[in-house]
This record gives sequence, structure tokens and C-alpha cells, in this order.
Amino acid sequence: MSREAAADITVVIPAKNAVATIDAALGSLAPDGALIREVLLVDDGCDDRTAIVAAESAVRHGLPLEVVAGRFGGAGAARNAGMARACGRFLFFLDADDEVIEGGLTQLREAFERHPKAGLAVGASIRRTAGRPDKMKTPHGYGSDRTENTRRYLRNELWPIAMGSALVARAATAGIRFPEAIGLDEDTCFWTAVLARADVISIAAPVLLYHLDETRMARRFITAPRATFLAVALALNRLAAHGVDRKALQWRKAWIAQRIARQLIKHRMIADAGGMMRAVRAHEALGRARKAWQYRARIRLARLAPARPPAPSLPASGRPRRTLVVCHEPAFPPVSGADLRNFDNAMAAAELGPVRLVSIQPRADDAQPLVSAIRVAALTNAGEPRAPALGWRRARGEGRIPRPALTRLKALVREFRPDTIIVEGIALFRLLRPLRPLAGQLVLDMHNVESDLAGQLERADGSRVSAPGLNRLERKAAGIVDRIWVCSRLDRERLSSGTAPIDVVPNGIPRAEAMPAALPAQPTFADGFPVVLLVGHLGYRPNVEAAERLVRNILPRIRQALPAASVVLAGRSPKPAVRALAGLDGVSLVEEPGDTRPLLAKAHLSIVPLSSGGGTRIKILEAMACGVPVVATPLAVEGLDLIEDEEVLLSESDEGLADMAIALCSDPARLARQRARAHATVWARFGPQAIRDAVRDGLGPDGAGQ
Repeated sequence: MSREAAADITVVIPAKNAVATIDAALGSLAPDGALIREVLLVDDGCDDRTAIVAAESAVRHGLPLEVVAGRFGGAGAARNAGMARACGRFLFFLDADDEVIEGGLTQLREAFERHPKAGLAVGASIRRTAGRPDKMKTPHGYGSDRTENTRRYLRNELWPIAMGSALVARAATAGIRFPEAIGLDEDTCFWTAVLARADVISIAAPVLLYHLDETRMARRFITAPRATFLAVALALNRLAAHGVDRKALQWRKAWIAQRIARQLIKHRMIADAGGMMRAVRAHEALGRARKAWQYRARIRLARLAPARPPAPSLPASGRPRRTLVVCHEPAFPPVSGADLRNFDNAMAAAELGPVRLVSIQPRADDAQPLVSAIRVAALTNAGEPRAPALGWRRARGEGRIPRPALTRLKALVREFRPDTIIVEGIALFRLLRPLRPLAGQLVLDMHNVESDLAGQLERADGSRVSAPGLNRLERKAAGIVDRIWVCSRLDRERLSSGTAPIDVVPNGIPRAEAMPAALPAQPTFADGFPVVLLVGHLGYRPNVEAAERLVRNILPRIRQALPAASVVLAGRSPKPAVRALAGLDGVSLVEEPGDTRPLLAKAHLSIVPLSSGGGTRIKILEAMACGVPVVATPLAVEGLDLIEDEEVLLSESDEGLADMAIALCSDPARLARQRARAHATVWARFGPQAIRDAVRDGLGPDGAGQ
């Protein structure tokens, strides 16, 4: 059978800034390429080279790609645009961050050969959370009664049909489209309409590996929750025209309200949660269910808790949102990891309105950022007499805060009148209670979960792990603030405050605004090959230990295979142990590098053999953003949720790290692919837009709604 005769599937891929994942998505289609008539990439206003990367990928994989460009405003509208252009007999919808399991499309197509009267074939799907598979969903329970299929599907008695796990006959979709006004449950509405019209074939084998973004999902629930619920309810009501059981539709609407209420309770949006639960209560069955009673009880308890000043609402005119960021050390100009995070967050907040960035420690000069919306100040002055500190006794983890600093901070708050105050870490715990009555919204930005970090460092010393004081401090802080920010999903799981909602605001690419977003050229071999770079604070014990592992254990093994290999250590405040390493053959030390970009431009590889330490690794993001592949221990990339062997190479042992570096450098094509993947991944997930979105979400619904 010729390709033209056999290829009868149109693949529709809606894409919004998917440069990091589109190559993998398209590559997963290649094994079933003989069945594909066309791949329609619906570019929904991408500004990150998605279409260019997709075109290159399609050529490499031999796929017939066509780009449909426009501004569609959501996945539903983008899929509809693809359906309108489709020519194939069958439609296959694949999200840009998901992958077809090899042979999956073939299995779906062969099911129609066995059951030619069917209109829909559904296979199993494997859910991937944070880059790792964690659940398989196998379709079962479909019968010949279409009305019963739709009823059970709406009531969650059948697994949801994931995009990319189903192949549908185009004839079965005539007159059916995805709702375009909603970003929640739009796929349920579409598949329900198809189930009302078509017979179903189930396949037990997995055909799809799909990605679950929990943060993005939660955002859909809490942004304009009432409007979201009403739009979903309206879309569900329209299914009655397809003959869908009205009682099942009522159940679904109550269940959606309950799902929204759950997220609202989690994010302490209690008034909105109460409104959602009224919609649940109106349903005879769900309103009396145990879960509904639990949610209503949690809402009542939250209302009985001591009242806090509400987060300020932005008027319809879009009044700028004023943000005050309080740090321990000056964050401008940014040098260390903490400075970079504080300043990047200030930059993101400055898109919503004026920002004041103040430090407890004095500044070295009076320089100000070029961004006029950010003004920098210090709460103490160099040379002034040492003043008494807040509190006569400080817990472990607390920093010293002079009393005049608090006095000046209160005066600044009264003058600046911020809508939100962001305090850096539990080292500044003593500021939380005094700021509480002055803040419309008080946010604690935890660069690390300090109790966990202390445990790591103590284990590295071989000493007893005990951080009860830090745990208590973290719990007390959670009871004072409105929200907590952490750097990673893993830190959120570790903290589990139980009171304040916890938002993931990841560390971003440092100084991204000064970097070209395009992949830099491959470094030359003029300085030897490979040049291995390790950047970090070289006075910090975990980084010192990593430098010693790299130079004394890993480099000699690499040089056995690649004699010209060399190591560059770069960072501030190097300890004597690091200086001693610079005297060894093939090792150089760059102290206090003002700008690491020239070093990254010459590096072929970054090896990070970290054994202890906390937070996410800003220097790893910087290396990947410059197209430098990273080989590291799992701890070094902890919290970044990078996919092993695709975006980063991982090993616990020195031998494993050396062997991975040798294998990568011995395969030029693989090295080039690793550079491209690293670069694309970090710009998509940790670039300026991603950080702006995370900060907006972390500021709450008002920030997200700007």
C-alpha cells in the first residue's frame, strides 16, 4: 500500500511557546509516520521559535508538517482551527508537551480495521508528573449504549480521555467543536459529544505519555472562579442538544464547582469557596456527600479563624500594584544566588507596578537599576554605631536585625503604601509580626526550606541531624503570613505548612535580559577540549567539596580518554582549599567574575558533583541558557524537574560523571543535541516570561489577573 493510500490521519497539535517540548512530541510520531497524512501545528501566538524548531524537527523525522499561525486564545480554539483545515479521514489531537508511545498510533488505527463501524478508538495513557511517569489510565467499561457511555463518562465512572490517547473518525465530529470560552473541562465537553454519537473501541495497551502541570491546573481553578464555573456550566448545558442525559450534566456541574472550591480553600480564597459550595449543595447527591461536608466544615473553620487584612483588590481601572521586597543583603547589583532571585522577582513585580527593594545590610554605593519602576534602598548605613537587635534571644536560622532598621522599614511602609510585602526567608522572621498589621498581603519567600538544608549539611558532616528550632520557626512563620513562595515543587512538598498557601516561584535564568535567546554557537577547541566549567560561591562548603571532587577525582578519569580536558573554577570568596586546586595541571581559577558569560561561551560542559546543599541551582540554569550541557549529581539539579538523559545527565558517583562526560564529548552529534535540548528547556521553563507568570500567580488572583 502506498503512503498516499495508507496515510489517512491528520494530527492536530495546538502550541503556545512549546519550543522545549515540540521536538520530542514530533519525534514520538515518527515511528507511525506512514499513517500520517498531515501534521497541523497550530501556532497560538508563540514568541519562542516553536514553529521554527517544529519545522526543523519535521524535516529530520520525515513528517508532513504545516504550520497554522494565529492568535486563537486557547487550546480549544486552536484545535478547532486545526479541525477546520484537516483533510485526513481520522483526527488525532496531541498536546505539544506530550509524546506518543512507539506504535501507539498504529494500534489505534488497526482497531478501526477490526471495527470499521466504530467512530472512536481509545487507548491507555501514562501520566507524567514533574518529568516522571506515576500513573497509568486504562480505558474500560464502554458498552454499546451511547447514552450510558456519556452518563458514566460525565460522572467519572470511566477514565477521562487524554488528548493523544484517542483516534476519532472525522465523520464522527461533524458539527462538534471544542468550547472556546473555557480552559477547563473543554476536552470533556468535546469527548462527551463524540461519545453520544459514536461507538467506542477500547485498547488496553498504553499509547500516550502525557504531562501533568499541577501549577497550571490549579491556576485555571482560582483565576476568576465564578466566571470560570459559569462558562463551564454553559458549555455543559449545550451538550443536551446532543442527547446527553440532563441529570448527568447537573452532576458534572456540581462536581466542577466542588473541584474549584477545593483549590479555593487551598489558596485561602474562602469567600469564593463558599460560593462554589452553594452550587454543590444544590445537587441532591453531591451536596450530601462526605466530601462536601468536609469542605463546608473547612470553610466554617477558616471563617472562625482570626481575621487578616484582605489582599488589596485592583480596581477595574487597573491601578498599579505596589510591591515592597525586604532582603537581608543588598540585591542590587545582583551577584549571588540570593541576590539574583530577589532582583528577578522584583523585575517581575515591576511589570505590575512600582517596587521598592530594601535590605537590612547597608549598600556599597548609591547605584539604581535602569528599570525606573524599581528603587533600591538600605535600612542601615555603613559606619553607623552598632544598634541593639530585635529580640533578646534569636532562634537558630534567624539573622540579626538592628532596631533602627525596623523603625525605618515601618516609615517606608507608611510612605510607600505597598499592596504586598515580600520578606526574604526565615532569617528575617522577626520582621513578620511587626509587618503583619501594615501589610495588605504578606508573603514569605523561602529560597530554601532551611530545616531540610540544615539536615543535609549535618548529614554531610556525619553529625546528628536535628533541626527542631528551624521547623518550629517555619511553622510559626506559616501562621503569620498570607502566602509562602518556594523555589520548587519538591520544596513545597517538604514544607507542607498546612496553613498559608504555598506557591512555586522558581529561580529564573540569571541576567536573562542581557542574554540572546537564540542558541549560541558551539565553542571552539582553541583552549583544548573539553573545557569543563564549575561556577558557584567558592566559600560555600558544599561548593568547595564539589570543586575538590571535580578536580581530584573526575578530571583525571576524563583526561585518560581526553588528554586536553581542563577545568575552570569560577566564583567569589574562594577558600584556601580551592586556591590549592588551581595549582594543579589543567585547572584554573577565576576569582570574583563580574560576568560569567565569557566563561560560559568557552565552556563545552558543566560538571556539578554536589553532595549537599539546598534550593534550586541558579548557576545550572545559567549554563543551560548559554547552551552548555550539564552533567551532575541528582542533588545538584534537585527541584528543577529536569528529565534525566534528555535535558541533563545524572550520576551519583565520580566514575559515572566522568564516563558520561567522556561519552558525550566523544559523540559530536549527541553533544549538539544535548546543547539544543538544554537551551530550549531552560528558556521555556525558567525564562523571563515563566518567572513573570509565576510571580503574578504567587501574588494571588489580583496579580494573576492583571
